[in-house]
Amino acid sequence: MNAKARFPGENVPFYLAGMILLAGFKLYYRQADCDSLLWILTPTVRWVELLSGISFVWSPGAGYVNPSRRILIAPSCSGVRFMMITLAMLIFSFVPHAAGETSSSRRPAGRLFRGMAWIFASVFLSFSFTVLVNGIRILAAIRLPSYFEDAGLLRGALTPDRLHTAIGVVVYFTALLLLHRLMTGLSGQKDGRGSRGWASPVFWYCFMALGLPFLNRMLQNNMEGFGEYARLILRCLALVLFPWSLFSLLRKRVSHSRCR
Repeated sequence: MNAKARFPGENVPFYLAGMILLAGFKLYYRQADCDSLLWILTPTVRWVELLSGISFVWSPGAGYVNPSRRILIAPSCSGVRFMMITLAMLIFSFVPHAAGETSSSRRPAGRLFRGMAWIFASVFLSFSFTVLVNGIRILAAIRLPSYFEDAGLLRGALTPDRLHTAIGVVVYFTALLLLHRLMTGLSGQKDGRGSRGWASPVFWYCFMALGLPFLNRMLQNNMEGFGEYARLILRCLALVLFPWSLFSLLRKRVSHSRCR
């Protein structure tokens, strides 16, 4: 039985700290302008430059631009939303294990310290992971549309805007699945390593990318276009989950056959 199951009450401070931290990031991002997001925009752009060979210059009030290619990396491209999704998954899915179990040799104060240390470490991990993944997403968003257009796929329901959104969802969600799998393996947990390993990434991605926007739109009485957006997100998630689950199932069967 894991630490989360045996000591549910002791995890409350960690969950409260995580919720406060995420709420703070949410409020900060809502009010942030270009200059306020340089801490994540700049390393992301430098990573994109390294990957693509395309140079960008800072344009105050707009973001990083490449005038010749008409490319703009604006605050909406910063990846802060993905950072919050990653941070939520790292905290709520792994902090009970990171904090460990209390015993006669491990006092509650020590567990509290380890749990809080993991929360701070999760901020750094989510930031670094976001820069890495977001750079790949931006590169894909720059390169792929031309291939789709040359193949005659940018027509009808697949518009450039929908393709841009789909690229982001596929890249981000795939990365989230991989991170969850990696952290599960490093932490030594058994649950989450099989075909059900996508449950936590799916929950946090849907909660942050669909659940909270849905509530905001409900409060603002503005649901126009949200249904179409939600359907696109869910289709992209299914597009990633199908091969992921199939590969996990096949891997599990091969592993069982070798053990016989």
